[in-house]
Order: sequence, then C-alpha cells, then structure tokens
Amino acid sequence: MPGDACRFFAYATGQACVSERGISAVEREVLQTIDQVLETPRALSSWIPRPPAVLPRLLACLRDDEASLREACSLIRADPYLAAEVLRLANSARHQHGTPVTELERAVTRVGIEGLRRTVSASLVRPLFDTMREPLLGQALPRLWAHAQTKSDWCQAMASDRGVDAFDAYLAGLTHNLGWIGALKALGRTAALSNPQNAQGYSTEFALALGRRSERMFGCSAEQWQVSEALSRLGAALRECSLEDLREALAEVLRQADAQATRELATA
Repeated sequence: MPGDACRFFAYATGQACVSERGISAVEREVLQTIDQVLETPRALSSWIPRPPAVLPRLLACLRDDEASLREACSLIRADPYLAAEVLRLANSARHQHGTPVTELERAVTRVGIEGLRRTVSASLVRPLFDTMREPLLGQALPRLWAHAQTKSDWCQAMASDRGVDAFDAYLAGLTHNLGWIGALKALGRTAALSNPQNAQGYSTEFALALGRRSERMFGCSAEQWQVSEALSRLGAALRECSLEDLREALAEVLRQADAQATRELATA
C-alpha cells in the first residue's frame, strides 16, 4: 500500500515524502541508473551484497529432520563467528539445561535443526547490512536490519496459516531488504539528492518508484543466489511483478509481514 511504502521510506532514510510535487529530473536520473543495472543482472553483485556461498550448503544439510549434523558441524566450525553464535545460543536461557556447552557438536544437538536454521541464516546475512561508505546507507543500514529481523519473525509466525514453509518465509523476510541496499546506494551516489536538507526533499512518486526498483533488485539477486528453491521462485516472480500484485502464498506472507514490521518500527 502507498501509505506503508512511504512510511518505510521515511523510516529508512529519515526523510518524509513530499506529495505536493511530482518526480524531479534528478530523481528520474536515479531510477534510470537502477534500470540500467537491472538490464545487466550480472552487474547487481556490485550493488547488492551476496550471501556467503556456505549458506545454501548449510541450509541444504539442515533442510530435513534427517539432516547430517556432522556435515553441518564441519561447515559451522570453518566460520569462527558462526561457531561462536551457535555456542552462545546453546548456552542462552532459552536452551540452557544444566552444564554449559563448550563443544560444537553438543551445542548443535542442543539447539536443534530449527534453531540452527535461524542462527545460521541470521549470522550469515547480518554482515551484509554492515555500514558502508555512503553516508545515506550508513544511516539506513541499521534500520534496514532491524526491519528485516522484525519482518522475518512475522513471516515465520504467519506462514502456517498460509500453508507456507515457516523457514522459507523466515528466509524471505530476512533477505528482502537487501534490495534496498542497491536502491539507496544509487540514491546516495546522486549528490543533489544524497542530502535532502539542502534540496527539495523526496517526492512521494519517487519513493514509490524506488521501492518497486528495490523489489526488482532483490528479485534478480535472489534468483541468482540459489539459496533455496522457494526464494529463487519468489525472486523470479518479483523480477516481473510487484509484491503488491503477486498472489502466491509466500509473497502474500512477505507483503503482510513487511507492512506489519513497518507499522511497528516506523511509529515506535
């Protein structure tokens, strides 16, 4: 919905939309830059960070209840930060049962498949939202990550009522805002718009158009990542159609969770 889209734009950038005027020539230039990138999908890798190659491998071995935890331990051990996160979760109040765990194998067993999926995904996606050089992104990225976390929780909570795999929904919510990194990077590189206090502000028409571009950037990227079949299908659909117009169950869950997260955070 336009209201939620403008509310999210204001939340991410710290700037309200201006509805009294149409899209400016400079704003149109930003959109044209993104359109040119979308015409050559391979160029997206320099605009949107790609999840580590180990993510789909880890998720593959954690996909089924009969997953190979030995293989998962081997992959997790190769990443000290990820291993530390698994140990931290295993010793948290939620999973604490007696003696603290210090061995990764025992930590993996204690956390379980579902806990590992969430921990692995969040730990490997979180660094993609780290601060970048562009001032606009430096301000927006912590907000985008907070929104992604809230959205992914809502996605998981809503999934069962729609007949959607809960982890597929969680992963979609966690990665969806990556498209905004590319969109805001294009915006931040346009000097006349990167500091709206010294310009005319952002038009509502531009904010809505930029949001659609961010969806397409996410869609094209997710299709390339091949993190999961569900995420690839969602990406292919978003490359051709807006999230608002899609009627697939996963898309509907993502749309509702996105709006709910925006209402929670933008009005906090």
